[in-house]
Amino acid sequence: MRMVVISLIVLLIFIGLWVWFYYTSIEPVTSFFWEDLARVSDLIAVDEWKKVSSNMYSYHEVWEKTKNLWMFFINQNDIDNIDASMRKLDSFIRNHDKNMAQAELEQLRVLFNVINENECLSWDNIF
Repeated sequence: MRMVVISLIVLLIFIGLWVWFYYTSIEPVTSFFWEDLARVSDLIAVDEWKKVSSNMYSYHEVWEKTKNLWMFFINQNDIDNIDASMRKLDSFIRNHDKNMAQAELEQLRVLFNVINENECLSWDNIF
């Protein structure tokens, strides 16, 4: 009986850490990118390429810090997909390719949403 109680306590500790990590790191970062990348799309639509470039520079800084933390907890393929998408987006922005930049922005938003859904606290993710 004592082993069952210890196992339950360990399970609750892991779930508690998961909830803490989700609400202190994953949810705020994915929400930040989801909302701000929509604003970048609006800037691209009106050909504000200098503002877009400066915004993307700050997003890269945020992403690099986040990536260094998430690499221990999140599926590496998801992180690699976001890195690849950001590199493509940079290339499209440098070339002032409006259609491809907006398409890649939407892809990037979807990738952040996938991480948010995969890491949220739900019965599917627990069991």
